[in-house]
Amino acid sequence: MAVAEKRILVVDDEPELLEMVGDYFKGRYEVDTALSGAAAVERFAARRPDVVFLDINMPGGNGVDVLKQLRLTDPGVPIVMVTANTDIAITEAFLKAGAFGYIPKPFNLLYMDHLAAVASAQPRRRTA
Repeated sequence: MAVAEKRILVVDDEPELLEMVGDYFKGRYEVDTALSGAAAVERFAARRPDVVFLDINMPGGNGVDVLKQLRLTDPGVPIVMVTANTDIAITEAFLKAGAFGYIPKPFNLLYMDHLAAVASAQPRRRTA
C-alpha cells in the first residue's frame, strides 16, 4: 500500500517565492500555495494540509489574524510563520496565537525542509 504524500500549504504574496518553494519540495510533499490570507483560509478548509508556512506581512491581511482563523478551523495543524520582521513583540504574538514556530526571511530551504519534516511528524488529531 502506498503512503500518501504529506501536504504543505505555503502562503506568501510573492509568486516567485511560492514557485521556488514548490519546486524545492516537489516529489516529496504535495504543495499547495496561496497569495493571500483569504485564499489561504479557503485552501486550508478545502484541503487540510499537514503543515502551513504562513507569511506574516501580506497586502490586505495580517498573518497573525490568518493564523487565528486557521486555528479555529483545525487547531492541530502545525503552522510555521515566515517573517522578514525582527521585532520580538511580533514573534511573541504569533507564538502566543499558536504558531508551531517561525522561519526568518530570506530563509534557508534546508532549514525549511527540516521544519516541514518535524512539524508534519507531530502527532495530531484531525478534525472533520
